[in-house]
Amino acid sequence: MHHKFYRNIHILLILLLSITSACAQKNPVPNEIPPFTFFNIENDVAFNRTNLVNNGKNIAFLFFDPGCSHCQQEVLALGKNYSSIKNINLYLIAMQEKPLINAFMDMYGHNLKGKKNVVVLHDKNYEFIGKFKPTQYPAVFVYGANKKLKTYWDGEKKIDAIIKALNM
Repeated sequence: MHHKFYRNIHILLILLLSITSACAQKNPVPNEIPPFTFFNIENDVAFNRTNLVNNGKNIAFLFFDPGCSHCQQEVLALGKNYSSIKNINLYLIAMQEKPLINAFMDMYGHNLKGKKNVVVLHDKNYEFIGKFKPTQYPAVFVYGANKKLKTYWDGEKKIDAIIKALNM
């Protein structure tokens, strides 16, 4: 029963991403971090723009799906290269249920868990797609300390290019 439910949710998310992709030219990625309310995966406390770390360093949002193999490999690679990204503020965001997000972090993000510059957020109100305009998983949005967009990409990217973009 649960398997059908999750399969249907996954199909719905793919349709949403497809529609978002079709509309992407009409609705470009925001040049500034939009207002949002996500929830900290550890304590379910609301998290919004005012909670973003303000330490003069880049702010990066990585939107992922726990079942996405590209997302799994990207987060695993970021963890293995943590010393190269320790000076950015990294927010990992997913819409799926908390147990799936936690299992993903245990398996692929274990080297990022507990790092002071890494926060895992739950988009339980399904805001991310409408506000940030990703077209596929994983989607990464890099903003400067001034909350202005520096770069973004959707889909797979080599780890060296990711590290360079996060630190630009």
